[in-house]
Amino acid sequence: MVNIEQQQAKERILNASIQLFSQKGYDGTRVSEIAEVAKVTKALIYYYFKSKEEILDHLVHSLLENAAAMTMDFIHTNIVQMIKDGRLDILPDRLHFMDKAAIECFLENAQVYFEQVLDYVLEYRQIIRILMLESLKDSKHHNELFQLMDFTRSDEGNLILKTISAVDQEFSYSHDLLVFNFFYTICPLLNFAVYYDEYQALSGLSGNQLRTAFLRSSQIIFRSLITGQDILLKNHGVKLKNQV
Repeated sequence: MVNIEQQQAKERILNASIQLFSQKGYDGTRVSEIAEVAKVTKALIYYYFKSKEEILDHLVHSLLENAAAMTMDFIHTNIVQMIKDGRLDILPDRLHFMDKAAIECFLENAQVYFEQVLDYVLEYRQIIRILMLESLKDSKHHNELFQLMDFTRSDEGNLILKTISAVDQEFSYSHDLLVFNFFYTICPLLNFAVYYDEYQALSGLSGNQLRTAFLRSSQIIFRSLITGQDILLKNHGVKLKNQV
């Protein structure tokens, strides 16, 4: 069993890694530097992690695992439960709510969930900054950021798709919804977290003012999908100029 001192040493290693990876980049950080900042020996680092690569893998896995847990909790307690209660019907191109009260309940719960995710990415923004930097390089870790797309991939391995389909088989991801989820939901959250400190310093806004402004903007985008008692998953009415 890991004692308290060992756990504290491991946490120092991870925190030092986050600090250095964020400041110097993953490739520019040496294990000896991590040991110096964490105030441990290199041997202790290799006791917990086989390599520097394994440290980053651990950080990424923890980030994604916690995000997935929050998402699945929202799916179970809101979408799945509303389907079972007869308040929500998933159609091929929309979420159809039985009445105005049902859609308002969903929107309220969705806002709480979004705020939880926002606070989470802000708390771990240094790790996200590392992933953003790596995603722009031709490195072994450049695809780590895109693991977030696993939440919306259209195959049986997608736990969200599997969970919702178990109670309503009409649920599926359109190409439009996949693009929207990544570029208008995931990417804005990540960008906000990465540039949060710099934007706050330049704008003169307090942390609370900046967070509130971002949430308001996100609500405007999300509510643009609502028509009557439906949340559109695909908008058939929009025709692009060069669309075939």
